[in-house]
This record gives sequence, structure tokens and C-alpha cells, in this order.
Amino acid sequence: MRITVIAKNAGRRKELGKRQIELAKHPQTLQQLLEELTLIGLADAQAERTNQPLSQSDIDAQAEEGRVRFAEGYATNNDTPEKSLERMRQAFVDGLFRVFADGEELTQWDAPLALHEDSELVFIRFTMLTGLCWRMIF
Repeated sequence: MRITVIAKNAGRRKELGKRQIELAKHPQTLQQLLEELTLIGLADAQAERTNQPLSQSDIDAQAEEGRVRFAEGYATNNDTPEKSLERMRQAFVDGLFRVFADGEELTQWDAPLALHEDSELVFIRFTMLTGLCWRMIF
């Protein structure tokens, strides 16, 4: 199942990033969705990056987002999946971010989730202290 994930800061119109993500299975609850996204983000954060030159199309696409990034990792991520999942759960419980799916806010951790192919998820971060949790998604 393919979804689009958009990250935003509260009080700002500009997106922090937009990313297409392929989910291995169809999540039935918000908990399953957030856990799968967290594990995908953790795997990406721990993947070894190589220094490859950016193509002009890469530069143009990233410039449209407002920033051009390189494949350099300045810090290694040594988190375990359990630690990352616990951090994500605590950030959700504490209200550090909100999740919207196709314009509807998802507030219930274990309520049934109605996602479809090409659903659009918006994550709104309410505080800058969610940086570690946020990197799991972007």
C-alpha cells in the first residue's frame, strides 16, 4: 500500500517535507500505522549513506521543498526498534504531534483506520523537542 506523508510545524504553512512511502501491509489502527512508519524511518536513519553527487533533477525537486540536502550523515543512529517505538508512543500520548489522514484527525490509538491506496497523511509537530521522533519519519 502506498501513502503520501507530509510533515508540518504548527503555525507554519510551509511543509517540512513530502514523501511517498510503501507500506508492507495495510494498517488496521493508528498504532499499527505509526509503528510501521517508525520502523521504516529507523531503517532509513540507520542505512549507510554514500556520497553521490546530486543530479539536476534532484536539486530542483529539493529546491522546491525549500532546502537542498546531501547524503551526509553527521551522527549515527544507534536506537533499537523497541526504544524508537516507545519514544514514538510517548510523543503521541504527550501530544507532541498530531496525525491527519485524508483531512480527518486521528486521535484514537486503537480505533479502526480507513486508509486507501494513495491516502495522504499529515503529521503536525507542536514542539521542537520532537526532533528524534520526527527523524523516524523524515
